Amino acid sequence: MTTDRGGEPRLDPEIGYWLEMAEVHATRDYFAAAIEAMPGNPLRLATRDIGGGVAVTLGGEDGHPFFSRTLGLGIERPATEADLDDVIAFYAEHGRTTVSIPIAPQAEPPDLTDWAAARGFPESSRWPKLSRSLTALPDPAQTDLRVEAIGPGRADAFADIVMAAFDFDDALRSMLPPLVGRSGWLHYLAFDGEEPVATGAVHLRDDIAWLGFGATLPSHRGRGGQSAIFHRRLADARDRGCRLAVSETGPDTPEEPNPSFRNMLRLGFQLGYLRPNFVREARSPGA
Repeated sequence: MTTDRGGEPRLDPEIGYWLEMAEVHATRDYFAAAIEAMPGNPLRLATRDIGGGVAVTLGGEDGHPFFSRTLGLGIERPATEADLDDVIAFYAEHGRTTVSIPIAPQAEPPDLTDWAAARGFPESSRWPKLSRSLTALPDPAQTDLRVEAIGPGRADAFADIVMAAFDFDDALRSMLPPLVGRSGWLHYLAFDGEEPVATGAVHLRDDIAWLGFGATLPSHRGRGGQSAIFHRRLADARDRGCRLAVSETGPDTPEEPNPSFRNMLRLGFQLGYLRPNFVREARSPGA
């Protein structure tokens, strides 16, 4: 089997492109929606396009690299050392010390990972990146939960479940409601009777669907809600002209099992690669 330089099976270049750039577009728009909706920008959100990708950050969450990430370097065009220096300058400008730069195996040039490590970003965990054709879908998942597409009237319930499932800081909750009903997005809830218990979203760009914000309350996990929401998102994306769905999830390890990863494989997603995160942890002043 032909492999790339990271030892992973070589992808169709177009799929490799969208595995990264669909996440770039969704993340940029997610932050833009929150900035537009909150006068005065109380969360101190910021984005900057760098090297064909996007750097994002917010104030008050310096301990979690998820909220200070740069996505897509080396995908639209080969990255340069100046791009990495721009990333570092962006986070310094915003007082961020814990920062993550996910770098895909297909990113160019091959020296990019070495440049990141040399600037104080050692490799950390690797997250699965997955894709699925929408030409044929599996049968709907069996569940006793009811899945519905939602609009802004259900935005608060959507935000509450995402916050509870991922245990994010309460201050971040206000980022989510502005996204529900926004052009280019679809949002879903699964209900147990009248109680909303699980979420999912899709960002549509060209004919590509990025799937994110999959979350289930701990009390309702294992009941097929996420599989049902995945199927509904895939079907709706196909019906709107999309031909490919892409997503990412956390690693599935014996120490930290991730049922979402296994759900995606059962639904026909294929693992593209494990994308390493290059993370600079917080350092004391002067370090």
